[in-house]
Amino acid sequence: MFPVQINPANYSFTVVGGGEIANHKVKNLLRFGIKPLVISPHFHPDLLTLEKDGLIELKQKFAEWSDLIDAHFIILVTNDEQANDRLAKQAVAAGKLVVHAANPALGNAQLPAVLRRGKLQISVATDGASPTLAKQIRDDLAEQYDEKYESYLAFLAEVRQFVKVHVQERSERNKWLKEAATPLYLEQAEARLILWKRLYHRNNVEY
Repeated sequence: MFPVQINPANYSFTVVGGGEIANHKVKNLLRFGIKPLVISPHFHPDLLTLEKDGLIELKQKFAEWSDLIDAHFIILVTNDEQANDRLAKQAVAAGKLVVHAANPALGNAQLPAVLRRGKLQISVATDGASPTLAKQIRDDLAEQYDEKYESYLAFLAEVRQFVKVHVQERSERNKWLKEAATPLYLEQAEARLILWKRLYHRNNVEY
C-alpha cells in the first residue's frame, strides 16, 4: 500500500451498509469534514440522527452498482458478503477507491488508525493484518504526541509562512525553520514569543 493524503473536498464518499460498523466508519469520515452518502435498507439509530443534523445523506435500499457510479471512494460494510464482494470487484474495475472491510484483498484501499493533533496527523496501518494492533499503536503514540502539539503545529505553520514571505536567503530560511522545530518551542510558549520578536527584528518587520 502507498500512503497518501488527499483533500476530500472535491470527492464523493459512499458507505454501503447501515449497521454498527457502518456507523463507526461514518463517524470517522465526519472527523475529516466528509459528508458521506450511506446506502442500506436499514440504519443504525445514530445514522438517522446524523441525517437529521444534516451531516450525512441516507439512501434506504439495497445497494446496486448504479448507486456507486458517481462515487470516488467506497466503503463496503454490509452483512452480505456476496454483495460486498460483487460491488468491490465492479468498483475496483471501474477505477474507484474501495475499502472492503471484511476482505481487504478485494479492495484497493484501507483506512488506517489515525491520531490527530491539530495539523499533525499520524496514521498507522498494518496492511490489513491487524487493525486492532494499528489502533493500539495509535493509542500508544497519543501519549507521546499529546494535546500540546496542536498549538505547536499552529506555531510552526505561522513561522513557515512568515519565513517564506520575509526571508529571501534559502540558508537563512532553513536556519529559522530548524530552530522553530526544536523541543524548546514545543515545551515553552514564552520561547515562541521571543522567537517571533527575533524574526520581526531580524527582517525589519514591525512587531
